[in-house]
Amino acid sequence: MSAMEPINTHDFPLSHEPVEDWQNVPAASAGEADTVGSVETDGSVASAMESVTTGFAELGTIGGADFGLWEMSAGAMRDIEGDEVFLVISGTGRIEFDEPRRDPIELAPGSLVHLDEGMKTRWYIDGAPLRKLFIAPSEG
Repeated sequence: MSAMEPINTHDFPLSHEPVEDWQNVPAASAGEADTVGSVETDGSVASAMESVTTGFAELGTIGGADFGLWEMSAGAMRDIEGDEVFLVISGTGRIEFDEPRRDPIELAPGSLVHLDEGMKTRWYIDGAPLRKLFIAPSEG
């Protein structure tokens, strides 16, 4: 991406993949039922942990830092964070912190958040996918 080639961050295509098994959050610990599952026509509950996906696109590097887009579908997942700053572009949800313990952060368009390397988090995304623009130290 160059300064002469702007992109639309809302419509930029991202290929999604399911989260890894260790990232699944059991429905019983995921809080509000409407954000973690839905009732199927046969009466069973479909857990969002079966269908939570994330997408990623690295867009470039500036001043020794990588920047790009990341998106998570509705539902809940665990993560171990890398050092990054991000700005929420679309979607809503919250991050809860398991380690170190701290108050949850509500996420909405315009939220600017800094996460430290090694933080253990749980992400809860409402209805529509959450998309963020991130900046993180280059890995190599």
